[in-house]
Amino acid sequence: MIVDSFNRTYHREVEGDRERVDFVRGSNVRLWKNDISRNFEYHWHSAVEIVSPIRNIFTIMIHDKKYVLNPGEIIVIPSGELHETIAPPEGERYICLFDLDCISKIKSFSSILPFFTSAIIISNDTAPAIVKPCLDIIERMAETYFAEEPMWELKMYSKILEFFAIIGQNRLDRMMTIPSKVGNKQKEYIDKFNSLFKYIDEHYTDDLTLEFAADMCGYSKFHFTRLFKQFSDTTFYDYLCFKRIKVAEELLINPSLSITDVAIRSGFPSISTFNRLFKRLKNCTPSEYRELRERNTFEKVYNVPEDQPITFKGYKP
Repeated sequence: MIVDSFNRTYHREVEGDRERVDFVRGSNVRLWKNDISRNFEYHWHSAVEIVSPIRNIFTIMIHDKKYVLNPGEIIVIPSGELHETIAPPEGERYICLFDLDCISKIKSFSSILPFFTSAIIISNDTAPAIVKPCLDIIERMAETYFAEEPMWELKMYSKILEFFAIIGQNRLDRMMTIPSKVGNKQKEYIDKFNSLFKYIDEHYTDDLTLEFAADMCGYSKFHFTRLFKQFSDTTFYDYLCFKRIKVAEELLINPSLSITDVAIRSGFPSISTFNRLFKRLKNCTPSEYRELRERNTFEKVYNVPEDQPITFKGYKP
């Protein structure tokens, strides 16, 4: 339990390596402006997390990859990603967690979903054109959140949508820089890949192959593989697996479905393949994931000693 300077408490509840996100009551979003000088060991949660340092660096380990964020930089951590946070002795940063499910069903969001297969870094090195607009949105999110305005959650999600629309447009702009001898070829690339992602969303249970996807777009396997990687920062098969796992996560909530049923409905060819890939991506088995989603209490709680006060500025009870 963490007690801030206003004598308000924040519980960080973790079972195994899975953290329950304590959203504001009746909502699916939470935002902090905090100065926690404490490291939190590897954990994961079903919420998407946005972190942006305000003062001093903030370090995040995702699996074995280290990200050192400077003030004015942003990281987006996908749901279910195992990560560790390492805070400096002094510092301050924004942390926002939210449920992606309520906006992931939007049709045009399918073209952005491929970006969630790994962490997104927004900095002057990776995406200089969108750093300031994205930082401005985070500031506006904080203003709305802490002001407790009417319909604050709706306003927060409108800003979250704007945030990801900017990221998505930036990726599309990158596609427009692909060299082409034909003037309008870049737009053709974008249209074809958007159609492909929509098709995958609707046919993820089919036996989709690299050859089929390349033929659908009208490219050779070699050309398609290169373009797909440039467009999504992942491979075709990794994205297809990612999509099927996301579907499986939702199906596992239904206790009437067996693990085999979930595997089949998610598009996996066998239960062994499903278990192996789910374990690789989620760091737990499908059965363990289902159990974690069903439980309302968590056995392991990180307690902060009373002689090490930590403040959570702008904490919403």
